[in-house]
Amino acid sequence: MFITLEGIDGSGKTTQIATLAKRLRAQGHDVVLTREPGGTAVGERLRTVLLESADMQPRTELLLMFAARLENLAQIVLPALALGRIVLCDRYLDATYAYQGYGRRLPLPLIDELVRSLAVPQPDLTLLLDLPPETALARRCDRRIDRIEAADPAFFKRVRQGYLARAEAAPERIVVVDGARAFHYVEEALIHAVLARL
Repeated sequence: MFITLEGIDGSGKTTQIATLAKRLRAQGHDVVLTREPGGTAVGERLRTVLLESADMQPRTELLLMFAARLENLAQIVLPALALGRIVLCDRYLDATYAYQGYGRRLPLPLIDELVRSLAVPQPDLTLLLDLPPETALARRCDRRIDRIEAADPAFFKRVRQGYLARAEAAPERIVVVDGARAFHYVEEALIHAVLARL
């Protein structure tokens, strides 16, 4: 089963996905944990370019995201799924629509075409941690901010709108969880959503 965890920066998804993996493993499930961009040697190099470059064209950003994704799919995701393992991915395709499509205002049909032509599979389940950008910003003010996180508040409002639009269009796949709630509440909501599908 291919499960992705999504949300704007500061939503807590990186901490929550590690907790989710730990809980699933404790129940005897074989879990692979990966992230986007990143996950592979090539993907991590591309992640550095994406997050640390001083300036970058939105279309370049989009194509680098897909390049990292293809490596992650070929080296980690698809082989693990073929072995019957559960794959948990910190960000995936919905992030591209939210960040590059809605946030950077790139045409959504362009992303659709890349998905189609590159045969990028949809996840089986997506868990979306939703919270206002102002709350997310307050949570991440005590650490180093990368290039994408440094975008203006209007950018993150558009990103959130993109995520919610994706959730509305695919309610059978995307489960929205209130990311502004206490950590324990979010943790329980995520594990419940996953176990309901297994």
